[in-house]
Amino acid sequence: MIMKNKVFGILCCSFLLSVSLQAQEPLSSELSKQVDQIAATIKDNPDAAAESFDELTKGKNKKNISLLVAIGNAYLKNEKIAEAKDYAERAVKVDSKSAVACMFAGDVALAKKNVGDACGYYEQAILFDADCYEAYYKYARAYIGVNPQLSVDKLLDLKSKHPEEINVDRELAVAYYQMGKNSLAKQSYDEFMQRGTPEKSDYGRYAMLLYLNKDYAKSLEMTDKGMSMDPESHLLRRLKMYNLYELKSYDEGLKAADVFFEDPDNPDYVYLDFLYRARLYFLHGDKDLAIAEFDKALEADTEKEHPDIAKEASQAYEKWQDYPEAIRMYQLYLDGLKGGEEDVSDLFLFGRLYYMAAGSLAAPVDSTANGVVAAVDTIQKKAYLAEADTIFAQVAQRVPDNYLGYFWRARTNAMLDPETTLGLAKPYYEKALSVLEQNPKASKSVLIECESYLGYYYFLKSEYDESKIYWNKILAIDPENPTAKQALEGIEGLQ
Repeated sequence: MIMKNKVFGILCCSFLLSVSLQAQEPLSSELSKQVDQIAATIKDNPDAAAESFDELTKGKNKKNISLLVAIGNAYLKNEKIAEAKDYAERAVKVDSKSAVACMFAGDVALAKKNVGDACGYYEQAILFDADCYEAYYKYARAYIGVNPQLSVDKLLDLKSKHPEEINVDRELAVAYYQMGKNSLAKQSYDEFMQRGTPEKSDYGRYAMLLYLNKDYAKSLEMTDKGMSMDPESHLLRRLKMYNLYELKSYDEGLKAADVFFEDPDNPDYVYLDFLYRARLYFLHGDKDLAIAEFDKALEADTEKEHPDIAKEASQAYEKWQDYPEAIRMYQLYLDGLKGGEEDVSDLFLFGRLYYMAAGSLAAPVDSTANGVVAAVDTIQKKAYLAEADTIFAQVAQRVPDNYLGYFWRARTNAMLDPETTLGLAKPYYEKALSVLEQNPKASKSVLIECESYLGYYYFLKSEYDESKIYWNKILAIDPENPTAKQALEGIEGLQ
């Protein structure tokens, strides 16, 4: 489904992992403790903290890169970027070839949103320490939202140099996902899940990729494994409902939906959640509940980026034969399409809804005791048919070499003229037939419908020779057609 990829960009932003796999140079426990104590005062008493750090970095500690980086990180965590930058520069000045110093300088540049500078420092860290895995990962994460191909290239470089580094496959999955290459993302996660040590969060990410690749059974398996470790996971509960629906386990899907929606005030529900529940209610035959969920899905689509919600709701109303609502929802769908003109197939389906709405009002003359109601229905029916005719005319104009526009105009006008006294459908059946006869694979039933109307029209006009042409055409297609045989026998009796 078109809607899925965009919504999962919101649902699974936790895809960007923050695992640090390369330790810095060791810092003594005593110095680490002092840094933590001073860092706790940065917000409330920054001047005192600065003085204390200055004292700590005097004498033998002046060139202690681990200490300078630890202090810089304390400032960075407190969003004191200028002070962090100062300590980064001091660390690099002590040893410009220190991977640890370069890494931290890159972190500071990244905090200032200077992605290019940050990655330059990470490249230097890799140059000075080929085993600095974290530099590869930070480089990849920095470019993930800017140029994910660079992220992939860097991670593949790490994988080629260090095939034993299992976690690279998890990071590759992130980059491929960002590029919209869900199949490659899944393959990378496949490798990690087989060779690595998955954490509970990995099951949600992996299950999501399996779902996007339509491997619903495997996705459900991973969902259940993840829920055995984290039964409260919002993502896993969501995927359980989605997968059960896709696997046609509708009753189980409804139970999963009840669990997923047990907190109605949760702000993390998105339109697709409500849409899946609407589908489940629809298939369960709960019309009112389904309608409520369709409405919630439309409301949750605050940016109006998913007009297909309204289209799906329209299809549900059509199944319920609630044509006024089906038309309203389809109009909402068409109004929401981006980029201008709707597809001709959309236009055709819209016209067909009006035609079906008119047909639903067709009733025997004596079936309605209330003459006012019957009159209103007649007016409404003509209005529906007028709209249908207008829309099918647009279809015919846009695809003149296709029979559908002409054919459905013919049907529409035939309903307006049920006794064929005016011959309103004649020109459209003729045009549809002329198009169909150019196609050797044309539908036999459609050809026969066109020819039957025209044969009957000319029969009513007592133009028997012309009528016989069309009945004989039917027999050429279906030699045992009883209507054509009977019509020809009747004509013979009249001539």
